[in-house]
Amino acid sequence: MNELKAPSLQSLLESDHGSSDSLLAESLLDVEDLDDVEYSIPPTNTLPTLESALSEFEADSDIGSELGVPVPAPTPTPSIAEEGGVRNGGAGGGGSIMRYAMLQGVSTQIASAADRVNAGLATACAVSTLIAIGTSHGHILNFDITQTLRWAHQDKHGQGAVSALAYNPDCSRLLAGFARGLVIMIDTQSGDVLRNLFDVITPNTGALHIKWTSRPALALCSDSGGSVWSLSFTRKLGIRGCSSRCLFSGARGEVCTLEPLMIDSSHELDQYCIVALATLSKYFIVTIRPRLKVIKYHALQGPADCLPLLAWQMVLIQAADTSRSVDPVIVVGRGNQLFFHQLFMANGRITLLYLRHVQMQTNLLSVHWLGPKCVACMDISEILHLIDVRSSKELECIDMANAGLVYGSAQFKGLATGGNVSPALALAGTHACYNSLMSRGTQLYILGARSLHMIAVRTWTERISYLVKNQRWQEACDLALDGYRATAERPKRKAQAKERIIMLFKEYLAASARAPDYCLGPIVKCLITIGELDLLWTQLWDRLQNKSLYLKHITEHIENDNIHRVNPTISQALVDHWLEISPSKLEEIILKLDWTCLDLNQVLKAAKRHKLYRAQIYLNAHALGDYSSPLTELIPIIAQEPSDLGNTLLVYISSCLAGRGYPCGEIPADLVQNVKHEVLRCLTSLHSNTSVPNELPYPYLRTLLKFDTRETLNVISLAFQEKEFSGELGFSHRKRIINILLEIMTPENTTWAEIGCLLNFIAQQISQQCLTPDSQLLEKVLNHLSKEEIANETARQHSERESAWHELLINNCLDSISNDEEQLQLARRAHCYYVQEYLLEKLQRYDGIVECYLNNSLRHDTMFSYMERHVRHPERKIYHQIENYLLRMLEINAKETARIVDFYYSGQINKLVEVAKKDEQSLLTFLEHLHRRRVDLTAEQSEQLLALLCKYKPHEVDDFVRNADQYRLGEALKLVLSHKLSRAAVYLYEKQGNYKSAFEISIELLSTLHAEEAAVFAQGISSLCVRANELLPNKECEKFWFTLLQQILPRDDLKSSTKNMLHLASQHVDLPKLVQLVMNTRNVSGNFGDIKDLLMSMLSQSRLETDAMEKTLQIRGEELANTFACKRKEVKRGLLVSIMRCVICQQRLYNQTDILVLGSCGHAMHDKCAAAYSETLEAREHDEISGSTHVENDVSIMSASCPQCLSVIESSFYSNLIKLSEPSHTIYQFSEGSHNFHQQQHDILQKGVLRLKAPPRKFTNN
Repeated sequence: MNELKAPSLQSLLESDHGSSDSLLAESLLDVEDLDDVEYSIPPTNTLPTLESALSEFEADSDIGSELGVPVPAPTPTPSIAEEGGVRNGGAGGGGSIMRYAMLQGVSTQIASAADRVNAGLATACAVSTLIAIGTSHGHILNFDITQTLRWAHQDKHGQGAVSALAYNPDCSRLLAGFARGLVIMIDTQSGDVLRNLFDVITPNTGALHIKWTSRPALALCSDSGGSVWSLSFTRKLGIRGCSSRCLFSGARGEVCTLEPLMIDSSHELDQYCIVALATLSKYFIVTIRPRLKVIKYHALQGPADCLPLLAWQMVLIQAADTSRSVDPVIVVGRGNQLFFHQLFMANGRITLLYLRHVQMQTNLLSVHWLGPKCVACMDISEILHLIDVRSSKELECIDMANAGLVYGSAQFKGLATGGNVSPALALAGTHACYNSLMSRGTQLYILGARSLHMIAVRTWTERISYLVKNQRWQEACDLALDGYRATAERPKRKAQAKERIIMLFKEYLAASARAPDYCLGPIVKCLITIGELDLLWTQLWDRLQNKSLYLKHITEHIENDNIHRVNPTISQALVDHWLEISPSKLEEIILKLDWTCLDLNQVLKAAKRHKLYRAQIYLNAHALGDYSSPLTELIPIIAQEPSDLGNTLLVYISSCLAGRGYPCGEIPADLVQNVKHEVLRCLTSLHSNTSVPNELPYPYLRTLLKFDTRETLNVISLAFQEKEFSGELGFSHRKRIINILLEIMTPENTTWAEIGCLLNFIAQQISQQCLTPDSQLLEKVLNHLSKEEIANETARQHSERESAWHELLINNCLDSISNDEEQLQLARRAHCYYVQEYLLEKLQRYDGIVECYLNNSLRHDTMFSYMERHVRHPERKIYHQIENYLLRMLEINAKETARIVDFYYSGQINKLVEVAKKDEQSLLTFLEHLHRRRVDLTAEQSEQLLALLCKYKPHEVDDFVRNADQYRLGEALKLVLSHKLSRAAVYLYEKQGNYKSAFEISIELLSTLHAEEAAVFAQGISSLCVRANELLPNKECEKFWFTLLQQILPRDDLKSSTKNMLHLASQHVDLPKLVQLVMNTRNVSGNFGDIKDLLMSMLSQSRLETDAMEKTLQIRGEELANTFACKRKEVKRGLLVSIMRCVICQQRLYNQTDILVLGSCGHAMHDKCAAAYSETLEAREHDEISGSTHVENDVSIMSASCPQCLSVIESSFYSNLIKLSEPSHTIYQFSEGSHNFHQQQHDILQKGVLRLKAPPRKFTNN
């Protein structure tokens, strides 16, 4: 009995578990006082089964399976509905990817501890093969995989809430950090405290994070001061110890989170102990062992109220060179940004490589890997998003607001230690939940205040089962097929996926017994994809009552070439089904199927009855092996059937003669020769199978030629390319067929156009040396090719005739019966310009080649390329041909003609213009294109162009006179006035400076215009008046404006332009007169409302001008004031005289004579010496200027140097001279622009002077 009773939380907490007296305390418990109902103790005579014990934990069986414990898989019954919180997102997971469950056993114990022993609400958790929960009052609860409470620990040191928990890799030790800085180590098996570490972190701070590293005796801890400490655990002589070392000081930036890399020993990075740190501004990747080193750091921007996020995962990565490697990948996030980086070794160095960036819609609270392909992100609305890393797409999301997520903001604000944290960290820690969400494998654990929740990513099989359970067959089938296709390169997994799809099919049969047609298409697709056609033909077919839907799905897969064979029973039903609906579609289905699965009797009868000729040909050839009967049966009826039959037979004949099957595939190799011989024998047979007395010879070939001569000959031409028609025997066969064709196609039975096709065909065969030349045959062909006129010959037929003749000439096939001169004469008579061009080129008569191009309408574009290619070859005589045929070339393409003339014969433009004068239209076109190419035409040519434009294109005259400037104004005015082109005349008058005539014509033209056109032209007249105002007297301009307004104001169709006109006129005319004009207009009543807008615009304009003037005066006053202040400052500035002798005469400066200070050097001279020095400088400057080509009269630019030290005296020296007089000992500024020092002495003394009795002692006297 005692073995079955688990200790309660109260007993564990009160027993001082972990001390040496714990076993004694447990032995003293009174078993009789325990309440069976309270502690869920089963009756003594009934032992609990494994199934009943595990069913108490409801949805937690996956935890046991994840940890390797063999447990059954009962249906979970979470407290929050599995579907209730799911929200679709991303690629449409529809709630099938993530599975939610509440850990009832753990949640019950957390709530019980809070209510019964005042343990407080949960604050932190850790998950490994065990589960640890920390509370706000310092309690730690430890659970095993079956959610059984193994032990509990209560803090006796008053260190506040448990802020961080961490299991070591083998889950034998548990580190716990508290809000006031204590760190303890607990044995997970016994619950005993092994180490109490009070001083391993910064004093008066709390522990925020505790993480074990890949080294078994090394852990990391970060405190609320932002520092990171390494904890090295030692045990010497049985005494446990711990050495603490500060890795990162919070004074340099507060570390908010850290994440050590846990890596397998097989990886090359196993020799390093690597950890990722993140502050509010950047993140670091550092190595702790074998030595502390920063590998990489990068800036990390984000909102001030968001903490950085870090998470590691080993991921299979395929490089661009198809190589694969398993390397750690870190995801770094802050705000709504996620960055993925790969860590690997390259050339002996650890390298961090950027992979991708993902941007979320909202800011994030946490990021955790759920397997190597997915990342789970919790946003600030407590919605969990599942992101596919490779595609960066959201797969699914689930709302976790009801879980009551625990936030660690109290620890980040340092409430337990007096709030001694930085404001930035306190603000960012508002939504801290680092220790509330833990991931392990594909499971994410979410800690609530009184509960623990679990989110797991379902496997492929589990997702299918979930979709089947919810009757979502379409999604289940699509998911099953995706998984099956993904295992194409893995035979074992492919077999497993196939078994799961077969199981899905059986589940479908069981679930759809009452509705067998439900979701039939996806099931059919699944069975066809995995190749289980027997299930498709038997079990699925037999249970269906309505077969039509099934047959439609089968037809779709036949048309898509997914299947080529069906069950004979299905094929019979398929034929009957489509015969009733669409026989034409049945024909397409028959051509797609293998004939061995068809009922030949049924299909052949249907094909003949419904005239499915393609199906009939296919079945006769493939099933019966009879390749000639379709020809003997169908060729005679070509004339009575649509053209599709004739085209089908031609394709069939071409395929047979080429050794290919119809409609696709290949004829068996052993039958190819027989098939070719049989088909050719049938075509060339002298009589048909059902011959009549009056039947013409070769009926089959004759019928095909009559149906389409050209295509029949093309089929024969393709057949001649086969190896059977090569060699001596093959040539004899060819000649026999040619003779048959000549015998069939006689003028009595066919048209000359059809005979022409045959002769062209023969010419091509001779030119390709596929037929032995025969002089009699060649003469017959040449007579046809050189016919002067053939009735009803199309352009295509004429082009084919030319091409055949050209091929014969190229291959020298006609040399035996005719020479080039004779051929040239024949080509001219037959209008075969292409042949004529070839012969002229061969005979080197280049002067007639361009004429051949001109006569051949199909080669006009090639003509310009020919001329440009040979324009630099004098023997080609390109220019002479252009001159001779200029009018025809302009008619064909004037733009290209003008381009060639401009590029290569610009010096001959005048001569060519004279040639073009023979036709006015040609001259107009030629000059117009030259003008568009910016060619400098002469005045006479420009005037010719203007005259032609006035005559033929008057609407383009206005643009021409505005853009061109080579014409003479007087002549141009005469031309436009003679043709009454007023707009162009207005422009020309204005260009001439005759504004009066331009205005008068404009007013006359305005009176003839109406509506919008009149309004636009009125605006142009106003612009003309504005331009005239700059050149004409004001009275004349005012007259223009009043005349214009007198025309505009009375018209109702110009009311929209009235206001703008009045505003423009008010700037140039007398305003009272303007108002009087408005008042006297007949359609204005004279009240204030009619002229209100005018007056308001006048006042507004006046106000704007007044404001502008005031602003201008203000700015000018400020500039003058600033200038005066600068001058005043210069006047008040004193100068230091370094020596007391004149640099010119070497006499003392204070011998009752005024002095001048030269500049910054401090040297000075007497005023008389300065005057003499100035005169010397002026004379020297005058001599230099008089000898130069550029004369400047401004003497102020004159520069000189100090006679004493040769320092440069600036040009402003002469406008700022300083005087010092001995009687008054005055230093003053010399007036600007004058060199007479004594005239201004009286004025300067009145301004106030500095009187010196003796020279300053600091002055040096040389």
